[in-house]
Amino acid sequence: MKFKLNQRGFIFMELAMALPLLILLLYALGTLTLTTWKIAHEQVADYVLETEAQEVIDRITRDARAAYSAKIENGTYFDKIIFACHTQENTALQLTDTLDQRIYVVDNANNKPFHFYFKHQNNDAHNNPLTGESRAFGNTIVTKFELKKLAPKVLHITLEMKSNVTNQKVKFTTAVYMPSCQDE
Repeated sequence: MKFKLNQRGFIFMELAMALPLLILLLYALGTLTLTTWKIAHEQVADYVLETEAQEVIDRITRDARAAYSAKIENGTYFDKIIFACHTQENTALQLTDTLDQRIYVVDNANNKPFHFYFKHQNNDAHNNPLTGESRAFGNTIVTKFELKKLAPKVLHITLEMKSNVTNQKVKFTTAVYMPSCQDE
């Protein structure tokens, strides 16, 4: 006995049965893609938060160890620190030792949230942000920055930052010995 198969293609009934299943699969794929993107975005935002805070602490401690003097100014919201560090300048085949001013300040320049700024002049221009909206995935703000001299050559630093994407906070607290500091 031979059976002859009808090879005319799909019939309407097969299409009606497959279409809801296809829609369900496409919905599941779209949901999975959006969830994966959201989780990845939050993980990158937390990574940027921790990295920015670590970079700021590393930079301040490196300058504190090399500082000839350290001056802490209490601001309205946050402290500000001014380091004077020896630098070597090569001018006309002669090395000259000069004091370079390095200022770390937290401010809300241009009515933006509080970001960390680094500058060389003690003025109101804030154009070199170390933290904040400069990164694609990391929108961070500084929530706490305190400086205190524990001893003539010991600086205590507390830095707390928050991610506006995930509302996670990270806090670093350290004490730095400043062997070159001449302040009393």
